[in-house]
Amino acid sequence: MSGPLLPRLTCRKCGKSNPAVYFAPVSVDGIGTCICFVCPEARGWLDRAGDLKEGVCL
Repeated sequence: MSGPLLPRLTCRKCGKSNPAVYFAPVSVDGIGTCICFVCPEARGWLDRAGDLKEGVCL
């Protein structure tokens, strides 16, 4: 039994392919972009729990 295929995603900030954890995915016909977890963490956009800080929109 085969399930739906996940889209190929590339981080819009650093270019990493298919990150395991990501925000703001956008996909069309199986190819898309996202923002990997590392990029917002490095920019200080996340709180201690790993959620986006209030007022941060992706």
